[in-house]
Amino acid sequence: MGAVAANWLQPLFAAVTNAALAIAVGIAVLRPVLQPAALSVAMLKRLTAIGRWACGLIGIALAAYWCASTIAMTDSQITDLPASLWLVLTQSHFGSMVWLAFAAWVLLTITTIAVKIPARHNLFVLGLIVFSLARAATGHAADDGFFSFSVFIHTAHILGATAWAGSVLLCVLLSGDWELWPLTQRVALAHRLSDVATWAWVVVVGSGLFNVARTLENASNIWASDYTWILLAKLCAVAIASGLGLRNRWHWMIRLDRDETKGAAGFRRVLIAELIVLLIVLAFAAKLGTTMPAQ
Repeated sequence: MGAVAANWLQPLFAAVTNAALAIAVGIAVLRPVLQPAALSVAMLKRLTAIGRWACGLIGIALAAYWCASTIAMTDSQITDLPASLWLVLTQSHFGSMVWLAFAAWVLLTITTIAVKIPARHNLFVLGLIVFSLARAATGHAADDGFFSFSVFIHTAHILGATAWAGSVLLCVLLSGDWELWPLTQRVALAHRLSDVATWAWVVVVGSGLFNVARTLENASNIWASDYTWILLAKLCAVAIASGLGLRNRWHWMIRLDRDETKGAAGFRRVLIAELIVLLIVLAFAAKLGTTMPAQ
């Protein structure tokens, strides 16, 4: 039971958590061009529903990941799971991070449901940062301490990756009919997406190089580990996504700015391809977080 949880359930629920977190981060980083005054009633309702759905999925995925991790750590049977869950929650550092992630999720949920509370957007962003910190502190970065420099760098890596994937995902969800949008609104969303993806790429690459150096610096044979091959697959996927993003930025966005007939459609097609690759990246990242690094 423990092996199944470690090899399959943990990566699965970590990947779902990553995807749901990406949607929420995407909403936060695209917010400046998604102001209610610029959106139709239907689109505003769609955006609100996406935010609530993402927060709900984060909570479900967090609970499932906690259960899978508990089984992996304790090799518990189903009948012993309630006691093991409480033991992990109260007697381990991992449990402390679950509490922290839960508190962040509660904050996210409140800001999603109660739309008129003061500084709602700032509290939403705070919840995302705290949740990302808790995620980082349950991975390999926590080997240096749960509030170490490595954990902070990995938090930045998570936020960068989810900002990139989440902004692309949210744009795909919202742009199904964007040929009908006013040109200024369509251009504003495309340029904001491109700017966010560019800066997120810088953060992802910089923090990723630090993570690779820290994780593999003492390995005697890096090629003998599954971790290395999963990492290489992830890097290849990142390179493909980067190429697709450049294609959009330097070709289709120029045509979109000119309001050419095929500009918006071409931009969105490449965006969908980029999204598929980025979801694969998030899946590889989830698997890396539950795979033993090279020794």
